[in-house]
Amino acid sequence: MTAVDQSRTTRVVVPAQPNSGVWTAEEPAIFRFPAPDDPPPGSGRMLAIAVYGTVLGLCGVGVGLYAVMAVFSGAPAWYLPLLAVLTMLSVAPVVAAFLAIHQRTLPWFLLLGGAPPMAVAVSVALAY
Repeated sequence: MTAVDQSRTTRVVVPAQPNSGVWTAEEPAIFRFPAPDDPPPGSGRMLAIAVYGTVLGLCGVGVGLYAVMAVFSGAPAWYLPLLAVLTMLSVAPVVAAFLAIHQRTLPWFLLLGGAPPMAVAVSVALAY
C-alpha cells in the first residue's frame, strides 16, 4: 500500500434522517442575508434604512472623537467603556434591521430601538 492508496481508517456515520436539525424553507428566517431568489427590497425602504444608519453612524463617530479628546484631557475610567457599550447597543439593532429588511415592520422598530442608546451616548459625551 502506498501513501496514495491508503484505506479509510475512520468510520463515517450517516444519520438516520438526513435533514434532521437542518433549517427548512417552511419557516423563513427573520434575520438572514437575502437569498439570490429573494425579490429586492424597495428603493425607498433601502434608502431610508441606509440614511438612518448613516445618521446614527455619524453620531457615533462624533461621540468617538469627542471621547478621544476627553480621554486625553483626563476622563474618568468608566467614561470610555460606557460610551463603547452604548454605541454597540446602538449599532446592533441597525445591523439587525439590514438583515431583516424583507420583513414588513421589524426593521423600523429595530431602527427606532437604535436611537435611544445613541442619544444617551451623546448626552454622556456632552455632559463630561
